[in-house]
Amino acid sequence: MAHFKTPGLLPLSRPAVFPSKLTSRSPVPCRQYNFHRSKYNRFHEARDLWRTSQQFRVGVSFVSGCIVLWIGSNIEKAPVTGRWRFMCVSEEYEAELGRKSYQHVMRDYQNRILRPDDPRHKMVGRVLERLLPNSGLKGDVEYHVIDDNELNAFVIPG
Repeated sequence: MAHFKTPGLLPLSRPAVFPSKLTSRSPVPCRQYNFHRSKYNRFHEARDLWRTSQQFRVGVSFVSGCIVLWIGSNIEKAPVTGRWRFMCVSEEYEAELGRKSYQHVMRDYQNRILRPDDPRHKMVGRVLERLLPNSGLKGDVEYHVIDDNELNAFVIPG
């Protein structure tokens, strides 16, 4: 079968593809139809939007400024370690969460909490006496020991 190479015409062995249906993944090269496109222009419209729309620039700047102010207003210095940290929870809310968590733990483990005269409870108390002076915590610390085979320790804020 003979193929004729006529400028602007497709070879006879390929299916006819019209220019309006061509995509970048089309089997027919786009250069036959003289399309002048850059190789990569995915964000071309966004670039034009930033250059041409003052309202878009003001909106993006405003949102960015609000985020920076929110983060900056929620940074504080930790009293124990002296490091800076991001805290978007107030002390009152943290204390309320601590009270609710304490009530939940006491309700769930009420039958397995050891009495203060138990030797395991006293051992935990001796360990806490050595840890507390170096922890930076002030005030009285209340602790409970739960009779469980799992080794675990946790602190509830508040």
